[in-house]
Amino acid sequence: MQIWKASSLNNPKSILGEGAIWSTFHNAFFYIDIEGKKVCKIDLISKITKEQQLHEKIGTLVLTEDGRLILGLENSISIFDFDTNELQELVKLEPEIPTNRSNDGKCDASGKLWIGTMNQEAKGKAGTLYRFDGTEIIEKIKNRKVSNGICWSIDNTKMYYIDSYDYNIKKYDFDLDSGTITNESIIVEMNNPAFTPDGMTIDCQGMLWVAMWGEGCVNRYDPNSGELLGKVIVDAPNVSSCAFGGTNMTQLLITTASTGLTPLQFTKFPESGTLFLVDLEIKGMEMYPFKFRSKI
Repeated sequence: MQIWKASSLNNPKSILGEGAIWSTFHNAFFYIDIEGKKVCKIDLISKITKEQQLHEKIGTLVLTEDGRLILGLENSISIFDFDTNELQELVKLEPEIPTNRSNDGKCDASGKLWIGTMNQEAKGKAGTLYRFDGTEIIEKIKNRKVSNGICWSIDNTKMYYIDSYDYNIKKYDFDLDSGTITNESIIVEMNNPAFTPDGMTIDCQGMLWVAMWGEGCVNRYDPNSGELLGKVIVDAPNVSSCAFGGTNMTQLLITTASTGLTPLQFTKFPESGTLFLVDLEIKGMEMYPFKFRSKI
C-alpha cells in the first residue's frame, strides 16, 4: 500500500471545510465552509485565499461552463458569481422540510447535478438524492442519512455513492442518457464506525479517493476489488473532501474541519480546518461542469 503525507497550506481556517473542486477556467481551487457560510477560492501559485460571505449554509458547489458556480444552499439550488457576489436562485430544494439542508453533490458527464439532502443535525433517514437538469428536480434515492461523496466511472457506466452513516461505498449501473441507476451493490465496507467516509473523487486509473472523517486521511480504493491501495496522511482528524487539480491534475487538495474536536485533539492537530495539499504521481479527473439547457 502506498503512503503519502499532505502538507497544510496554512490558509484561513474553516469551521467545516468541504466541497473541494478544481476550476481550469479560474486556474484555482474552490471550496466551501458549510458552517461559516462561505465560498472560498485559493490560487495555488500565490497561496492567497479569497472568501465570499453568504447568509446561509452551503452544502456543495459545482462549476458551470462559463465559470460561475452552482451552489446547493439550505433549501435551494442557486447560481453564484464569485467575482461579483451575485446570487440567483434557480429552484427550491425541499422548502417544506426546513430541518433539512443540501449536502454533497457533483455533475455527471451530461452536465446534470446530483445533489443530496440531509437533516441539519444528521438525524434519521430524512434526506434524498436528487438529479437536477436546470429545470426539473427528480428523486433518485430516498431515505438518505448523510448523502455524501459521489462520482462516476471513466466510461460513465457506473455511479459510486456514499451515504456516510451507511459506512460503505455503493456502486450502481448507470445510464448517462436517462440518468437511470440500477443494481445497487456495496463495493467497500468501512468496519470502524469511528471513521466515516465523506467526500470522494476519482483518478484517471478509475480508482476512488475517499476523505475519511475521524481517521485523518484520504484513502484510495480499487472499486473493482474493494482493495485499499493507498492512504494520504493528513494532520487533522476530520477530513471532509478532496479534489485533483493543478497544471497537470496531479495535486490533491484536501479540506478539513476545525469543528467536532476535543480540546486535546485541537492541541494535537492545530492545523485542523486548513487546506492540505499533496503532490502525486497519479493524475486525477477534473469534475464535470453543470450545463444549462437555456441561457441564464
